[in-house]
Amino acid sequence: MSEGLKLCPFCGSDDVELIDGNLRYVTCNNCCGTGPDCHSGYEATEAWNTRAGEKS
Repeated sequence: MSEGLKLCPFCGSDDVELIDGNLRYVTCNNCCGTGPDCHSGYEATEAWNTRAGEKS
């Protein structure tokens, strides 16, 4: 699992990584789930790590 990324919210796998192209997003290499396209790695990580119903 990449540093700072939570487990996949779809399948629970730790085989997740930040993809860094024109847009950045996090993907699960197990189930192919993806987070939203973002403009920075930080935004993509924050979006991936945000879970509905969790309190900070």
